[in-house]
Amino acid sequence: MNIRLLYLTREPFPTFRVDVATLFGRYLPGFGVYSDIVAVQEGNVGECAWEAGGAFTRTARGRWGRIRARLMLALDLFRLARADYSAVQVRDRIVGALIGLWAARLRGKPFYYWMSFPFPEYWAERGSPDPSGLVGTGRRLLFRLRGRFSAWLLYRRVLPAADHIFVQSDAMRMLLESHGLPAARMTPVPMGATIPDRLDDIPPADDPRLAGRRVIVYLGALERARRSEVMIEAMAAVRDEFPSALLVCVGDAEEVIERRWFDGLVGQLGLQDHVLFTGWLPGEEARRYLRNAEIGLSPCARTPSLEVASPTKVIEYMAWGVPVVANDLPDQAYLIGETGGGLCVPLTPAGFAAGILQLLRDPEAARRMGEAGRRAIPGLRSYEVIARNLAEKYRQLVGGEAR
Repeated sequence: MNIRLLYLTREPFPTFRVDVATLFGRYLPGFGVYSDIVAVQEGNVGECAWEAGGAFTRTARGRWGRIRARLMLALDLFRLARADYSAVQVRDRIVGALIGLWAARLRGKPFYYWMSFPFPEYWAERGSPDPSGLVGTGRRLLFRLRGRFSAWLLYRRVLPAADHIFVQSDAMRMLLESHGLPAARMTPVPMGATIPDRLDDIPPADDPRLAGRRVIVYLGALERARRSEVMIEAMAAVRDEFPSALLVCVGDAEEVIERRWFDGLVGQLGLQDHVLFTGWLPGEEARRYLRNAEIGLSPCARTPSLEVASPTKVIEYMAWGVPVVANDLPDQAYLIGETGGGLCVPLTPAGFAAGILQLLRDPEAARRMGEAGRRAIPGLRSYEVIARNLAEKYRQLVGGEAR
């Protein structure tokens, strides 16, 4: 039995998010689950293929253009849901989810919500006092109001009426249970990775700045909310023992003011020759830096919004045979414990420095950890396994609705 979803996403189309582009776009169709994606298309990106089905988009330019396009796409669901879909699914949209719920009910279809991140908790955190002064008083007030309204709408109106909720982790399911939602209507779908068949066939990054260096890699966004500065501060102690060590941050801050803060921290610590920011790179190009790396880092604060996360970077490091140094965020600690693919350390500069130094001092032990992670991670987090299990869940849900 094939399943066809009408899928409204928060991310623009085409998206870099692997749990949309890879899981829904590449793997689920192989198990008979197709999706027509509904999303904003920003700028002049031209025609984009969506092999899992059709793509219904509206072009947007600028902030207000995006807001208008997002609203119109949500309203489009009333028209689009007339077609022969197994269900309407909305990912991380909140007002859009309410509209999607109405559209599904009007057309007599099940409604599923996909929650990859707890935005109400995140906005509430952004509204809390900010000692750094990077976020002004007025903006913090807007974040607090947005957090309260979105929490009321999502947890009191949308999710109680949803036929099923897909969450990012067991910890996120527990968060939603605390809002009175039944565990039986939730399915955790953690982040995964595409596992390269042969690492030797993938060339390292062709970056002359890495020549002769002991490379430590961080893939992803730089955010003070995640405590990304911990790994930079750790490099001061690492540099003293290993002058050739280089932390390569493959990614960037979302906001210019925050990137300037990280640049300032590097200068303040005198680490200009030991920390490299590449900026955002295409996925395949970014992952090539893992072929140069001895260690992969994943610092992530245990805040209410991040506690329930399932960081992709730890899985990707292990898939590429790179030993991990990460703190005890629940999903990270679980993966390291299950695979033996790295070290779990305190989220402090001293903790990360100790983990990095332990692996740099003993390359053979680091190599064994990398190999252990690469052996174990496919059975835990390959998208082949995740897609097979998710497709079976959709069949159970659709079959139950049909009965």
